[in-house]
Amino acid sequence: MARILVAEHNKSTAEYLYASLKKAGNSVEIVDNCLDAWRMSSQDCYDVLVVDIVMPGVDGFILAQKALQENPELQIIFVTGFAGVAMDTFATPAYAPAPVTTRPFHLKDIVSRVRYLMGQGGLPAQKQGEAEHKVIYADFAQKRGAAAHVQA
Repeated sequence: MARILVAEHNKSTAEYLYASLKKAGNSVEIVDNCLDAWRMSSQDCYDVLVVDIVMPGVDGFILAQKALQENPELQIIFVTGFAGVAMDTFATPAYAPAPVTTRPFHLKDIVSRVRYLMGQGGLPAQKQGEAEHKVIYADFAQKRGAAAHVQA
C-alpha cells in the first residue's frame, strides 16, 4: 500500500484517480491546488505525488520541486490534459525536475504505475494508438536505478 497525495483541480479527474488508487488498496488524499499539496507534503511523508502540471497559481513542476526538497524519496507522476505540450521537452521550463524516464501512458494505467514505483511489478506494454488522455510519468527519486530499465 502506498501513501499517495493527488493534486488535481479537475474534479472528475480527481474523483477517478481517487477511486482507482483507493480501490487498489492505497491511502489517498486529494487536494485541488498546488499550495495545499505543498503544505500537506511538508507535514506528512507520502510515497507518491500525482500532480497536474497545469494548475491555477503554482504549477505542478514547482510543486514537485518543493516537495522533493522536503522528501527526496518521493515518486512523482505528472498528469496533464495537454500531452503534446508536456511531451515537448523544449517547452519544459528550466526549473522543472529532469525525469530519468518519460513515457506517456493512459490514465487507466495509473494503478500499475504506482505499483511499479513501489517496486511491486513491471510496466505493462503500451498499446498502439493511445494518443489521447495521456499521463506523463517521471521518476525523480534519488534511487534512480529502478527506472533505468524502462524503454522509451
